[in-house]
Amino acid sequence: MKLSWESHGEVALLIASGDFSADAADNFRRVAGERFASGARSCVLDVSNVTLADSAALESLLWLSEETARHGGALRLVSPQPAVREALRLTRLSDRFECAESVEGAARSLR
Repeated sequence: MKLSWESHGEVALLIASGDFSADAADNFRRVAGERFASGARSCVLDVSNVTLADSAALESLLWLSEETARHGGALRLVSPQPAVREALRLTRLSDRFECAESVEGAARSLR
């Protein structure tokens, strides 16, 4: 999985693409953890180009949700693709994540 990021004050934007699997989970947590260490409280995670999410990816999303809550913020997912939505639905995690159709919409919802 390719992962890039931008910092916007207390909101970190993480942009993921490709397969989000066990191979990417450690790097994902490291990058996200660095954003919190740099002062981020909330996170917008753009998953519009993520084509696969395995159990390690779902665990990482739960971890990210817990970290944002621990820092007094919130997590928003942007445009999950059908495979990601299906993984969330099958594991009954859909209700745990608030989604937005755009990065801008996700960022607005955090204000």
